Amino acid sequence: MNDKKKLIELFVYIAIIIIGCILLITSGKKDTANKMMDMGGNTSVAVLDE
Repeated sequence: MNDKKKLIELFVYIAIIIIGCILLITSGKKDTANKMMDMGGNTSVAVLDE
């Protein structure tokens, strides 16, 4: 009975780690997309008069 509880506890810990990794990976992609969109209007132009 004790071995069964340890096995269930191990499964729960592994499931939490897998879900956490998936959330980190998916949230990282959203952040980079937002940063790329924010940088679109930050260009500078130098105009030289003759």
